Amino acid sequence: MATSKPTRDPSSKRVPKVRIARPANRPFQLRYTDAETQKEIRLSVGSRDEADALRQLDELKAKLLLGIESRPKKKIRGPQMPWEEFREAYTTMQLASVRDNSALAAESRLDIAERILKPQRLADVANADALHKLQSELLAGAESRFNRPRAPYTVKTYMAAVIASLSWAEYMEWIPRVPKVKKIRVAKLNHMKGRPINLEEFERLLAAVSKEVGDEAADSWEYVLNGIWESGLRIGELMHVSWDDENEILPVWKRGRLPVLAIPHDRQKNAIEESIPLLPGFESLLMETPGDDRNGWVFNPLSLETKVGRKPRHERASAEWVGKVITRIGKRAGVVVTPAKGETPAKYASAHDLRRSLAERLYDAGCPEREVSRVMRHASAQTTRRHYAPGNVQKAAGVLREKLATQPVPIS
Repeated sequence: MATSKPTRDPSSKRVPKVRIARPANRPFQLRYTDAETQKEIRLSVGSRDEADALRQLDELKAKLLLGIESRPKKKIRGPQMPWEEFREAYTTMQLASVRDNSALAAESRLDIAERILKPQRLADVANADALHKLQSELLAGAESRFNRPRAPYTVKTYMAAVIASLSWAEYMEWIPRVPKVKKIRVAKLNHMKGRPINLEEFERLLAAVSKEVGDEAADSWEYVLNGIWESGLRIGELMHVSWDDENEILPVWKRGRLPVLAIPHDRQKNAIEESIPLLPGFESLLMETPGDDRNGWVFNPLSLETKVGRKPRHERASAEWVGKVITRIGKRAGVVVTPAKGETPAKYASAHDLRRSLAERLYDAGCPEREVSRVMRHASAQTTRRHYAPGNVQKAAGVLREKLATQPVPIS
């Protein structure tokens, strides 16, 4: 774990306080502040085992009490650096600067790659043979939840996460170059993974809420579903709508102006601060809350622990968990958005399908394409058209039939 050397008489020096740090997705660390330099010393435990961390904590305390300094080993930088050290450096030096969701997705994909390749050193991943093996194993379904083959597009995103980490290693001059890998051919689909749901299906979702979350929590979860349905916000954004915190997504009413939804840059997928129109349906939903109660978070779905009479373990649900529960509600309601195909199971209505539904309803109401894209916060109308409202081809077909029906029938 660390090199040790005797120092001055233990009685002449104050023993620093040692603690266990538990970085997300990384091995535990022992940390203490050096009395002389006032710098924090960090020693990797080498695992996430609590018992191992406590044992090493006791050993370190004993060494410090005896006046034996414990310092981290000199770190190896380059292809031969331990994979665990590379992962820790990538997390703390690179992923710490990106959005939370992006960092979590990258960590998750790297965890799966790690379980497949079982690398000891950075060089065990930074070579073409290893990357081609990883790609093949991912396609075959290695380390998947149900051990089923993965879609090529899914594997492409996994490989992109691994390549991104190696590109950073190249930037840091720890590897000479990123190995080349034959890319997977992925069809450029014009349709979305799910689909918009209609009003009847949405009402089925609402009817299934109490069965999934329990009667006590039902109202709060119905409010969340209505919030996505009326606003078109992503679930992570909806959970950050606040009544009074200007650092969060905030509904704004000003005298003489139409209401807007102010979105700070760090709550945007594109990292651009902007305001969008507060849609009438979403405004009506917000206005249901009495003025005296408009403080803190707007959406607070109750814990499912209330369904079984237990005290909630967490103060507030995470956006990821809320999304999972909404998908469970969609399954209980029987709202299928993508039918089963072969070994691929059916996909049920999710929070993102509710977002898609808003785009389609705006198009159906005759809203200009540019304004729909503004509400959905897409860089181009083409993105909205392709992934959120492809039904426009039906409208185009209807217009063509109407026009052509008025033309005289040619004489044969």
